[in-house]
Parts: sequence; structure tokens; C-alpha cells
Amino acid sequence: MSSKVKKKRKIGSNFAYDFVKVTGAIPALLWFRVKTIRANENVPKRYKKGVVFAVNHTSFLDPIIVHCVLWYRRLNFLATKELFKTERKLKFFQRMHCIPIDKQNFNISAVHAVRDRLKEEKAIVIFPEGTVNREEGTLENYKSGAVFMAHMAKKPLVPVYIVKGKKWYNRTVAVIGEPIDTTTICGKVPKMADLDNASEYLKQKEEELREIYNQRYKNKKKKD
Repeated sequence: MSSKVKKKRKIGSNFAYDFVKVTGAIPALLWFRVKTIRANENVPKRYKKGVVFAVNHTSFLDPIIVHCVLWYRRLNFLATKELFKTERKLKFFQRMHCIPIDKQNFNISAVHAVRDRLKEEKAIVIFPEGTVNREEGTLENYKSGAVFMAHMAKKPLVPVYIVKGKKWYNRTVAVIGEPIDTTTICGKVPKMADLDNASEYLKQKEEELREIYNQRYKNKKKKD
């Protein structure tokens, strides 16, 4: 495939992505009324280069919420391969910059796709729990994919915690944590045990973000 054809397809894909994102932004913002909290002053207001965002998974609407939180970036989501079954779905999710993954089997093509996009300084979004967790205030065991991909590309891993509202009309809150340098935890050549330990560390950081929400927003709301 020539460079001109690749460039033309890229422009077309970005146009489709931007069109869907912009047209869906107003109803999404009105419905979710997303409030974003930075864990502390060390958390950048924006991430402009390659980065992996690790987000807890509260519902099937989380990708829309994450787009509201990280509105300034084109986001590349890892999505289960079942979403790509039909030709129509395949084209749509490809244009939405999604990367198909097989939850049951190791998918080297997905790893290569993530690596290439991170090298192009794009933003990747992963749900480390691997499935929707409807239990309020709990996190499922984190899979090591997010840590592995961030480490492989030598890019920061950023935890994001979405607060699940008790009622449909409750405002959605997202807490963004400090970027994690996986090499400081795993070393230069990590073993599987190192990746698992780093994944547990990531989970702990997500739990800390939940506590930050409780202290800074939820408790304040009760006083008011």
C-alpha cells in the first residue's frame, strides 16, 4: 500500500472519528455531567504524547465517559473481538480507532498494534479488569496487559477511576492519578511475576483514587 493511500485512509478515519465524537459530545456531557478530579498537582492537565490510560470498568458506557474525561485526545480503545464480527461493525469500530483483542488467547497482533500506535504518540485506553464490574466500591483482579503494553513502549501508565453513581441521575466523576513509570517497578526485562506485581500496584493506585474521591468530593457533598 502506497504512502498516499495510507495517508488518505488515515484522514478519512480521523474525520469519521471526530465527527462521531463531536456530534455525540453534547448529549453525552448533558447526560453524564462528567466532573474530572486530578489526584494532586503532580497530575498533568493534559497528556499530549504516547500514553496508556488504565480505567476501571463500571458499565458498557465507560468508553463514552472516558471520551468526555479525555476530550482533548483521539483515543484508541482495546475492545473485545466479538464487537468486530460483522463487516459493518468491523468498519465502524476500526474508524473509531478500536483494537480487537481476544480475551481467551494471547493476541500478538493486538500487541503490535498497540506498540505501533504508542510509537506514533497516540493514546491507548485499557480496562484492566477485562469485564464490566457492577459491584460498587470494588475492583476485580487486574490483568497484566496494561502494564505490559506501557512497559513495552516505554510510555507512562495513567490510572483513571470512574465513580459509579447509585442513581441514573447522579453526576459521573472521574479521578485521574499520577503517571506510573513501569520500569521502576518491573525493571528493564520483566518476568511474569514482575508484571503481576505491577498490575497489583496499579490496582492499589486505583483504589487510592477512589479514596481521594470519597475525601474530596463525596464527603464534602454530604456536609453541604
